Amino acid sequence: MKALQGSLASIIGVTVLLFLLGIGVGSNQLLLGIAAIGIAVALTVLVGLGPEKMGIGLMIIGMLLAPLNTLRLIGNVTFSDIAFVLGFGLLIPRMLVKRPKLPPLYVIGVAILFTGGMISSLLAPLPVASLGGFLRLVAAAILLPFIMNLLQPSGRLVDTLAWAYVVGQIISTGYSVIRGGAGMAQGRAIGLSTHPNFYALAGQLAYALLIYLYYRVERQHRWVVVLAAAIIGFSVLNSGSRASLLCCIVVTIMWPIIERSAVAWYVIITGAIIAVIAAESVLRALGQETTLERLSGNTSAQYSDQAREQALESGFRQFWERPIQGNGWNDILEIHNAYLEVAVGGGVLCLLGFLLIVASLIRPLFRQGVPNRLAYAGLSYAIFALIGPTLYDRVLWTVLALILVTSAQGNGNGDVPDEAAHAPEDPPRARNARVSAPGRPRSR
Repeated sequence: MKALQGSLASIIGVTVLLFLLGIGVGSNQLLLGIAAIGIAVALTVLVGLGPEKMGIGLMIIGMLLAPLNTLRLIGNVTFSDIAFVLGFGLLIPRMLVKRPKLPPLYVIGVAILFTGGMISSLLAPLPVASLGGFLRLVAAAILLPFIMNLLQPSGRLVDTLAWAYVVGQIISTGYSVIRGGAGMAQGRAIGLSTHPNFYALAGQLAYALLIYLYYRVERQHRWVVVLAAAIIGFSVLNSGSRASLLCCIVVTIMWPIIERSAVAWYVIITGAIIAVIAAESVLRALGQETTLERLSGNTSAQYSDQAREQALESGFRQFWERPIQGNGWNDILEIHNAYLEVAVGGGVLCLLGFLLIVASLIRPLFRQGVPNRLAYAGLSYAIFALIGPTLYDRVLWTVLALILVTSAQGNGNGDVPDEAAHAPEDPPRARNARVSAPGRPRSR
């Protein structure tokens, strides 16, 4: 009986696939044909891999497409959004048997931010518009990390997701170089993003992920990480974003301090100098505006500085007009300071909640023993938020969600045995932690 049911299911499945393929091939409408063939291929993969593996595959694709936010299906819905939604949908059975393990500091911050945001939206001059803006922040900063944490991906899968994001930014960089002047906006490279600042933000976050990945690969394969870092660094310079360049510099300086590695200082500083000089030479040869040129105060930089000063003055004026209840969450992204945007939108209560959330993204770097190196991305955003407007784009929170996936786990590295085993040396802080706790068994 079971064999008969299995054969019947197979026949029905093949019939459906053939029907969809027939529509796709025979349709006179291009979009209908592409959609039918796409559904047929998706069903074939689903049958072959199963819902869970396909769901994980869609998450990886969503991460790859996250920096490429110019690839949109309709309106503000990107292909990355579609991949994540479909992937999460297929993984619902897995999520139903898991419990979230979010850091308490993040949970407290979320509770404060959500409460304050809802109240401020109800009291805003335009409640519906304010609620729409706030719910976008909720989807990015609360819902996405919650779902990712609930899935509890293994360390290997976290590594794959991190690599997918880096590869996506490398693709965007390659597209920018190939397009040259035709692929620029306001005299700055844009890649496959909607704005040079998004292109730069993806670059600085990918750079932070590469610090994490440097310790996750075998020693003989670390040249791949170094090569990827050179390409990513080129994209940041190519974008003309002074904010993202500053974030990369600060993270680079903090890296050996946090790791307590003197050797890393020499490697990082010399490598960075060589990379910047080489990238500047290439960009000048291509005739493109660079970040270092904008640091010298050219015309576009001066205009940008004036616009930001005016936006900050307007933001502080709005905040002091309604510091407790806020002004609502619509039209706040022009302020160019994420902390001030939250304060203007939801008042001091929401600002407190947002600060706790950002703190929860940085804190894993400074815990005892081996740090959660994904949190370098949190440190990068904490700096960027002082001079950048981004609050809830998928370019940002797909990366930050990875920190919250691992920050509540034992060593912050999923199920991979011991991250320090791949490091060139045993970090003093990790070695001291083991000496001070002789009764604790060493992970294997």
